[in-house]
Amino acid sequence: MKAIFKLTSIIFLVLYSICCFSQSIEVRGKVLIFDSIPVVNANITVKSTKETIKTNHLGEFKCECNIKDKLIVIAKGFNKYTIKVKKKSNKLIGKLKLAKIPNAAEVAIDKGHILMVDSFRDLAKKYSGQKDYSKYTSFMDIIRNEFPSLQISNGEIIIRGKSSFYGSNAANIEIDGVMTDYAALSSLSPTNIAKIVIVKGSDAAIYGVRGGNGVVKIITKK
Repeated sequence: MKAIFKLTSIIFLVLYSICCFSQSIEVRGKVLIFDSIPVVNANITVKSTKETIKTNHLGEFKCECNIKDKLIVIAKGFNKYTIKVKKKSNKLIGKLKLAKIPNAAEVAIDKGHILMVDSFRDLAKKYSGQKDYSKYTSFMDIIRNEFPSLQISNGEIIIRGKSSFYGSNAANIEIDGVMTDYAALSSLSPTNIAKIVIVKGSDAAIYGVRGGNGVVKIITKK
């Protein structure tokens, strides 16, 4: 009797599971970036059926899927995102993130995924750490105003103090991953600078001997 009871229970659970997973429901959702900007024409693929639909001009979508299904969201310039469907899901929200590729924001715009272009660009700069240096006339002008703890001596940037008797303590310059000299700074337009990072101390050890006086790391808008 116990064996029959166990077998009956197993069959019941299997049938119940099949019933639950095969139950089709309609779900509605929205795909956003930065919590507020709709992502348009994003591909939404239902994992169980492989059906693909697209988000509309408001980033909204609706589709048929199973309970506990998964929706795969793909859009150029963004990381792939998975939305888990729950039985009580009334409004699904997919919050995308920009992909870690060059010009991810511009890729998304070029592919037609963003209609609120100005707001999107402003937020992309904010979250990427980019700053607007266009109000300055030169790179050294930026250093004087944005990095007051640094010194400028004889056209060089000093991170750790004044030059010693034995040689210059000038920091090294890196532009977009390439070590260069101070002459390159004269042709660098402030409007084309996305980010400036001062690398010093143990963080500069990755540069070896060249990082001894610190490194001024410049990232441009590509």
